[in-house]
Order: sequence, then structure tokens, then C-alpha cells
Amino acid sequence: MPGRLVLHVGAMKSGTTFIQSRLFANKAMLRSRGVLVPGREWLSQVYAAKHLLEGQGRMWEKHAARVSEHDGTSVISMEYLGPARPAAAARVRETVAGEIEVVITARDLNRSIAAMWQETLQNGRTWTWQEYLDGIVAYRPGHREAGQPGPETGRTFWRQQNLVRMAQTWGQAVGPENVTVLTVPHPGAPRDLLWERFASVLGTDPEGFAPAPTQNESLGAASALVMRRLNELLEEAGLPFPAGTPFRKGLLSKTILAGRKSSEPSIGLPVAPWVRDHAREMVEGLQRLGVRLVGDWAELEPVEVPGIDPATVPEGEVTEAAVAGLSGLLADVIRRDEEERAAAREAEKTG
Repeated sequence: MPGRLVLHVGAMKSGTTFIQSRLFANKAMLRSRGVLVPGREWLSQVYAAKHLLEGQGRMWEKHAARVSEHDGTSVISMEYLGPARPAAAARVRETVAGEIEVVITARDLNRSIAAMWQETLQNGRTWTWQEYLDGIVAYRPGHREAGQPGPETGRTFWRQQNLVRMAQTWGQAVGPENVTVLTVPHPGAPRDLLWERFASVLGTDPEGFAPAPTQNESLGAASALVMRRLNELLEEAGLPFPAGTPFRKGLLSKTILAGRKSSEPSIGLPVAPWVRDHAREMVEGLQRLGVRLVGDWAELEPVEVPGIDPATVPEGEVTEAAVAGLSGLLADVIRRDEEERAAAREAEKTG
């Protein structure tokens, strides 16, 4: 008898990396409780989602088959699926037997804005902070001029953060009663509350799981500016993103520069009136759709993000962050070179 698929589709920057890391760190534990996490590693679910969205490739079909054959709960988590088009959402319903529950994790809009700008920089964009904010306001759902394409900054943000549209699309495919909005707690809440809520959707006790081994680390304001300028220079050199992704994003941004966060001012953002208005409209829109709620609608009320305007960061602090990044990259190159030399010497001895 077909079981149930919990399909976690985002939104982006709403604790998705935390949830995914915890799922794959505890595959065996979950399996012992009857919960299947298909794929040997997280990247397999990434490729499955991409194949689904692109309409080609067999990875999604493999995952769908495993889910359909499992008589308990299965879980797939990939935020790329949040803004899926109706055809892709319908394909999920066509390929998966049994019940499907779509989960949208939702974070308050103001924190999402600050987090998403950093993410765009880590993904090779060169927009300034002000350009990003202006684009978001100009492309605000329900308020932009009809027939106007709007700035790319705004289109990029709202593609990943228009929660009402996400819920509508997935609700059309699986039924709005099978769409769950799971709110991300406000700052100061217990660290594991998000996991407890997600575990409740899976239908398992949240206790006894190993902690998530990785986090999607954010950057301080100076390091964010370093990444923006670096992206500009790499583009000028004919190396636009995704060229060098493991080095610029994995090593430099998420490891070296993210490690400096505690020594840098954070990116701050007061709550603008339009943000409060949109948050209210968003909650009302989700409620009208009849989706299920896990958490509290009040947690989608925007809160101030403590920190500074990136435009006010002294140039000296940006330079210091850039030198720290260069030092970290060079140290990694030196270590790799020494390891290769040591391995070569050992091979000569044993050869």
C-alpha cells in the first residue's frame, strides 16, 4: 500500500539547510522509525529536483519510484521546488503514488530580505544593498505596474519568496488541505523548535537525533561587500558564476569569511511600513487558501534585523575582510600542496 510523501519545497532561507542536514545526518535513525529519506546524499535530492523542473533526466523518477514503493512516510527536501511551475507540481502528483503533503517553511519577510541578499552574493550576483532593496519594493506582488517586467533584483527575490503563489501552485496539484505552512520561530526561540515542528509533520518524536553537522552560514557586512566586489572582478575577467563555485562559495564565503561573522557588524534592516503591509496581506492570502498551519501566524510578523547599513561599512574593514579571505585561500592552497608532496614522497618510498 502506498505511503505518504512529505515534500519540503522551501522557501529559500527558511531553515532549509538546517532541516536537510538533520535529515541526512539521521537517515538510519529515521529509517528505523519507518521514515525513508531517498538518496544516498543530499545532492541526489538536488539532482532529482532539477530533473523534475527541467523535465528531463531520470533522477526524479528514481526517487518517485522509491517513495511509491515505501509503505510509510518518505521525505524529500529541496527549496528549488518552491517556485515550481504548475506543470512540474502536477508531475509530482502523477509520479508519486499515495498521499503527498507539501511543506512550505516560512520566515518573516524582513529577515528573509537580509538573508537573501547575502545568498545572491554567494551565488555570484553583484547588486548593491540599495539596488536589491529598491528592486524588491518595485516588484512587490500585487503592487507593480501591469505589463512591466520589473527589475531582475525584484524578480529574483519574489520568485523565491512569494509564499502565496507557492501555496497556490502546490495546492492546485495536491489540494490546499495537503499544503502545510510551517513558520520559522522568531529570534530567541529554543534552537530545536524548528526541527520539533518538522518532526511533527513527519509523525516522529523529535528526540534522539544527532545534531545537524552543517549550517548555511551567513556573512558579516564587510565580508558581504567583499563577495560583491569579487564577483564584479571575476565577471570582468571572464569568469562569471558558477565558475569556481567550490572555491568562491564553498571555501571562501561559507567557510573562511563566514568564520569572521562574530568580528564584523551584521547587516541590519529596520522594518519598513510596506514590509508590514505585505506580511499582513501574505498571511491573509495563505489563510484564504485554506492551508494547514504548523507554528504561529504571528511569527510571520516582520521583526527588525539588528545591524548596520552595508553602505556605511568603513573601507578599512572591507579591506581587512578581503585580506583575511585571501590569506585563508592561500593557506588552503599551501596545505593542499604540502599534502600532495607528502603523498608523492610516500609513493616513491613504497614504489
